[in-house]
Amino acid sequence: LTSSLDNTARIWNVTDGTLIKTLRHENYVHSCAFSFDDKLVVSACRDKTVRIWDTQSGQLERTLYGHSDYVFDSHFSSDGNRVISACRDRTARIWDAQSG
Repeated sequence: LTSSLDNTARIWNVTDGTLIKTLRHENYVHSCAFSFDDKLVVSACRDKTVRIWDTQSGQLERTLYGHSDYVFDSHFSSDGNRVISACRDRTARIWDAQSG
């Protein structure tokens, strides 16, 4: 799983290096992480959002709004029920992964 300044997060096959899915964003993707069951990806975006994606379909499940500046990092909790994100404005947020 990689994040990029080309406005994408990409899911790769670790065995052979082939691209599996491209998750397109509206701005830079600073980081991304899998949920512990690998069913979802969370991405931290320069457009002040956190996005949650389905890994099988590549579809955007939800967008979390609330930060006032670039979001640099995001991760799922170990139970998958929460997302934590860190922002350039020196704040961190804990989100409900299902409802935001």
